[in-house]
Amino acid sequence: MPSALADIAHLGNESVGTSAAPWVLVAILGLFVLLAHNRIAPVRLFLTLAAGFYLLGWIDLERFLQSYVNPAVMTLMLLLLVGVVLEKTTWVRTLSRHLFHTSLRQTYARMGLWVGVSSAFLNNTAVVSGLLSAAKNNPHHAPSKVLMPMSYIAIFGGTLTLVGTSTHLILNGLLVQAGEAPLALLDFLYVGAALLMVGLGVILLLAPRLLPEQKDSVTQPPAYFMEAKVTSGSPMIGKTVQNANLRQLQSVFLVEIIRGEHVLAPVSPSEVIQPNDRLLFSGDMDSAMQLKTLPGVTLPGLVKNLSTDNLSEVVVSHNAVLVGQTLKSANFRNKFNAAVIAINRGQERLTGKLGDIVLQAGDKLLLATGSDFFGRENLSKNFYFVTPRPISHPLSVAQSVLAGTGFLMVLLASALDWINLFSGLLVLIGTFIAMRWASFAEVKRRLPMDLILIIGSALVVAEVMRTSGAAQLIVETAMPFFMQHGAWGAFIGVYLLTLVLTETVTNNAAAALVFPVALATAQTMDANLVPFVLAVAYGASASFLTPYGYQTNLMVYTPGQYRFLDYVRMGLPVSVVYSVTVLILTPLVFPVY
Repeated sequence: MPSALADIAHLGNESVGTSAAPWVLVAILGLFVLLAHNRIAPVRLFLTLAAGFYLLGWIDLERFLQSYVNPAVMTLMLLLLVGVVLEKTTWVRTLSRHLFHTSLRQTYARMGLWVGVSSAFLNNTAVVSGLLSAAKNNPHHAPSKVLMPMSYIAIFGGTLTLVGTSTHLILNGLLVQAGEAPLALLDFLYVGAALLMVGLGVILLLAPRLLPEQKDSVTQPPAYFMEAKVTSGSPMIGKTVQNANLRQLQSVFLVEIIRGEHVLAPVSPSEVIQPNDRLLFSGDMDSAMQLKTLPGVTLPGLVKNLSTDNLSEVVVSHNAVLVGQTLKSANFRNKFNAAVIAINRGQERLTGKLGDIVLQAGDKLLLATGSDFFGRENLSKNFYFVTPRPISHPLSVAQSVLAGTGFLMVLLASALDWINLFSGLLVLIGTFIAMRWASFAEVKRRLPMDLILIIGSALVVAEVMRTSGAAQLIVETAMPFFMQHGAWGAFIGVYLLTLVLTETVTNNAAAALVFPVALATAQTMDANLVPFVLAVAYGASASFLTPYGYQTNLMVYTPGQYRFLDYVRMGLPVSVVYSVTVLILTPLVFPVY
């Protein structure tokens, strides 16, 4: 053991003095806090930290740049671009028609088959995004009964293969960057298949009882926070709230009035309306149309080319540049040619002017959109769509079969080591463009630059953790309790560390930051690295207790009108069964020695 520790200490000194290790950990702790605070876009946090490490000389220029053109990062980029075409196939429409059954458990079983298997080969976030609207508007069950199970099942499905989730590709890139052998396409399948089966079993058994049933609109808390401004010539001026019929509106409630610098809340029925008052309401999606009919009021942000006749519901994504900004500071209307009519943040009550609310990941926005809104380049980077997004040039059934077959052939050739995945996807996307199933403009518009920057920066941070000795410092201070029980105990420690972080920050961040610890632990214990890497992979996907750790959970949070405790109630048994399965099966399939 002492010689192994000496070797790791030497490894940690390859390019950075060990005196930097505590400062690296302090910087990373700050990153955790800011990510958990959820006020600043992750891309800004990671990019700033990576740039800071480079400027401090903790990583050289060559390694810094290599992190952003890592083969795994480029493979993920191509995979997402291929998804641009696969989203146009008929599979989403077919699933939407056949996924939902009058029996709730039958619906869950169908999800297990179709959503789970689809998520193994397509990015699971894309699968949930494609089915979100259909699930929310299905004719048989309340959205709250189906959206969270769909998210969980997509997470299970993503653990089946190397390409099921971006987390696996990130870890593969970290392995290559560390000089280790990469993982194969189906290395995840053995444990992943068990996770899908046991996870689905928990959902079938408990979800019908534990998930809330949405109540009718009379007792259900209002969904949206919206604003209307009283114009100078409004006939409501001089009337009381009661006489202006603001108390008789259906499915909408006046919660406060902003008058200059003063906020009037709660609003008395005898309060007299004055010019330029800003009326803040709570209500459902149809309330926006009702507010439009009020005499002498305007909705903020609306101009002649934006109309409430074209409404779209979207959820602000993890990676949105909007996170931490107000509608004003983000220049929202010019950036998207859309106006925010209303905002929903789960069960949280918002207050103040609509334009002054600081946006957070998971906020649901009701947008009045312009004619070119769906052609804007920045939509996929900022939003998940609740309202169905129009598909430009959808593929026919025959074209869908050809596209799907081509994708599966690339995956099969990669699994058989006939061709590397990057080359196969590059040929495939080139073929799609040549057949005009996707255009260069479309590919450019969907290029996931923010995600590439986040992952590349995470690789920089992971490399600095390794070379500075910060990862080894964590091993020596936080892992001894587990390591005294041997390699299997250390394996459990790595999994639990990843599990805690993925519930606190995001899955990709947790994977990138725990990988150096897993590498140092395996090397210290002179153990097989693969089970430790899989512990990080499965732990990073084990985000069931909060809506914030995993993209799909965030996507369904507000459309399902869930409370935070709904995730704890349903997610806790899922997390326990999932974790037990990982901790028992992984060392059996991939022995720690």
